[in-house]
Amino acid sequence: MRKLIMSWLFSGVMLLTPLVVSAQEFGPQAGDMSLSLRFGRAVSFDIDAYEINGNTDSYYSDYDLPAANEPYSINYDTSSSFTNISGVEFKYFVTNQIAVRFSGSGALSGLPSQDQTPGVTDPSGVNYPGTTIPGWSMLEGKTSKQFYIDLGADYYFTSKYDRVSPYGGLQFNSIYSQMEIFDGFRGVEDDEVIPTYDTRRGEGFSYGFSLIGGIDYYLTDALILGIEVKALSYMYAGKKVFHQPGMSAQIADKHVMSFLAQPSIKLGFRF
Repeated sequence: MRKLIMSWLFSGVMLLTPLVVSAQEFGPQAGDMSLSLRFGRAVSFDIDAYEINGNTDSYYSDYDLPAANEPYSINYDTSSSFTNISGVEFKYFVTNQIAVRFSGSGALSGLPSQDQTPGVTDPSGVNYPGTTIPGWSMLEGKTSKQFYIDLGADYYFTSKYDRVSPYGGLQFNSIYSQMEIFDGFRGVEDDEVIPTYDTRRGEGFSYGFSLIGGIDYYLTDALILGIEVKALSYMYAGKKVFHQPGMSAQIADKHVMSFLAQPSIKLGFRF
């Protein structure tokens, strides 16, 4: 359904374009601003909840935690989706040919913990249907946040076509994510309260730069359809896992370079 809606949207845009008066002025002008939706795949860096919880499996044991996994989500990936909105981009044109840009997105989520609830069994031990009340186990609480912010500048080249504006630019890329996992009441065993684990936390981060290239096509004097690709990109990615308060972080990091990657389509308005 989502793909069908997006197809209708772009078909409508293309059908309405010829109705616009051709005398309008196209191309960027100093003082212009634009706001665009980006369609494609944003590089993400999620924290692995299983790894953050690694200490809960060895809390009372003598063996060590397993080695940290590499920052896995920052690898080169060709998967993309035309119907996926990866973020919002804002541009301000300082001159007719130079624009500064900002793009980003973020998400916050919180899952409260739920206490263990004991059940009630049949005192006779028969446990016929209807003679017991089931209980349920504790549910771990979880909070997570993820943000990505890109800042940069573009230089627009002249073109022999009024509606076409090619550009190249330099962009600083940054990503940050965090997850915390915490317990509720774990229950009672042998008349003793089961100890709760300390809060576990993981952080993921990545930063670097990209040389970008793209083309803006002015469907009207205010409506813009664009394509963009990161011609060359370098990212440093890392993560830290704090298995319990007061304990040093378990760290893993790596370097990634890519070229002609992360293509995107943009649909925006100039104002």
